[in-house]
Amino acid sequence: MAFPTPRLAVKMLPFWLLSLSPPQIQAFQAVIGSNIRPLQFEKTASLKLTTCFHSTLRNDDPPKQFRSQNSRKTLGRLFNGKDDNDSTTTTTKPIPTKKTSSSNVKIFELDDAFEDDGENVVGTKFFGGNAVKDELYDPEEEERALELQKVKKEAEKEMEYKRFEDEGAFGDELGKRVGESLQIALNAILYGGQTNEDGVAVWKEDSALKWVTPFGKKSGNASPFKELKEATSFYNKLDIAILSGKTIKSEGKFSTVEIRWDIGALWPNPWESRVLLTGTSTLTVVDDKASNTITVVKQEDRLDGSSPMDVVSSLSSQLSPRFWDIYHIGMTPSTELDPRFDPSSVTSPRSSSGKLAKLSKKGLFSSYKLSYLPPRLVTQPSLLDVNGRSGRTAQALPNHGFTTAIKTMGPNKEFFVPVSPIEVTISKVLGDGSSDGDVGGSLITWTVPLPPEFASNTKLPLPLMEEESDVDEEVDANDGVDNKENSESLANQSNSPITATSPYSRRPSAPPPKPPTSLQCSYSLRPARLVATLPYAGNPQDEAVTDLRRKLYQQAVEQDGFKPKLDPVTKRPIFFFWMNDAKACFTRQGGLGMAVYEWRAEWSQSNEVGIELDL
Repeated sequence: MAFPTPRLAVKMLPFWLLSLSPPQIQAFQAVIGSNIRPLQFEKTASLKLTTCFHSTLRNDDPPKQFRSQNSRKTLGRLFNGKDDNDSTTTTTKPIPTKKTSSSNVKIFELDDAFEDDGENVVGTKFFGGNAVKDELYDPEEEERALELQKVKKEAEKEMEYKRFEDEGAFGDELGKRVGESLQIALNAILYGGQTNEDGVAVWKEDSALKWVTPFGKKSGNASPFKELKEATSFYNKLDIAILSGKTIKSEGKFSTVEIRWDIGALWPNPWESRVLLTGTSTLTVVDDKASNTITVVKQEDRLDGSSPMDVVSSLSSQLSPRFWDIYHIGMTPSTELDPRFDPSSVTSPRSSSGKLAKLSKKGLFSSYKLSYLPPRLVTQPSLLDVNGRSGRTAQALPNHGFTTAIKTMGPNKEFFVPVSPIEVTISKVLGDGSSDGDVGGSLITWTVPLPPEFASNTKLPLPLMEEESDVDEEVDANDGVDNKENSESLANQSNSPITATSPYSRRPSAPPPKPPTSLQCSYSLRPARLVATLPYAGNPQDEAVTDLRRKLYQQAVEQDGFKPKLDPVTKRPIFFFWMNDAKACFTRQGGLGMAVYEWRAEWSQSNEVGIELDL
């Protein structure tokens, strides 16, 4: 690279050396001399300063992107030897150099280049000292750069869901501290990494810990963490997610906290059955805030379902191969199913007898199925649709619900967990008439349970919401004449046999579907539910679903006396649709990245129409 003058070389050579790779630096040293070495720079006060002089290495003329007139004059002076207030050109006297061999050539001294006396910024001597720095410094630009950095940090925070700051799951401070501390300790065993994070309490087990659990113990004095380390060598994959925590009571230094958890495991059989266990633990802990530690002295575990202390019965129904997993073998790994329990054996906090109320009122000839669903952590994308049944919007997960993409083939293919079912709810929304054409529509919400592998993260990624652009609308408006001319030709062709019978062509008279609005996506802890369902083989927006809803309401509410749970906004019963023929696929770090829709025979009646009932 040729420099205009030795003076200019002295000013720009350090930044030029920064742009060289290590092999290029070695070659440069071989030619010029070994006294020149790579430089270590500190950032200057002005980011513009560095950017400007990087640009001068690639252009012979002063860069045109400078906004300051003083900056143009100063750079012109460096190139042409002109003074800021002098219109005449003067030639700069070159720095005398001694002609020696190439191995002893020394263009400049670096000893005094980086002296910092407390007033000058390190490195500014190469750019003319403080005078040039002051001329290039723009307070407005610097303030705007700091503001943009602040906005970026805030945007990054908004793109994450911090589970342990959700008051709906962790309502009190101690429940949050216990849940987060235990989750980080579990992740360190299952996935490796740090045992604690900044500001998070360190989890400890007391030497005299009392542990009551349905899970097997190899010895009488076994602790939960010791048994967990042993279990990781047995299962092909093991994941634990702490979903919620709340303080029950506090007496002196001891506090009782109830936490809810999900345990997911990949069983070591040929088809790798995926099992899911849900339950709660009652922990007696000592919270020492001075040392920032939480010590558990007693732990009692209980499984959801009819046998809270029998893990074998909870596992047995999930180990056998499922028909549709075998039928679609090779499409996805074994599916993790959302657990459903017989409500007759599930306790309820609202029932004095310990069982769910009104179970005896189910009619003998009622065809619906009654199920209890434990609390789960879910993701819920939603949108406002105005296309009605013909749009078929509810049949697939929306794009704004995905947070990643999954590689399913190749050397870098990713491991993922499919979960099912995908729940769809559709409620009517009336327009307020605030704008032309505001006639309301249907609020469609998808609910997908999170597998423990993904839910075990303390922070979950949120999807990036992009505003709808008006480019398509502008193109349609500009092409209005052409569309009008083509509409007549299309209308003449509408009676042709090809147009009338082709399944791939839309009727010319049908308007194009309108894009959805009010796109939203969030994570939340779904509470425990009591539901009644009827089997169905179709899709969420079929007309037959309306008849099934009416039948379900008549049997469960009018005949058997169950009380329906009402939507807090519309004050109507909450109906939903379970897509058991669909799978949502998650990776541990990325989240929801793929949806799989299986073909299933109509006779299987695999999907379900349901209504939510009060507990």
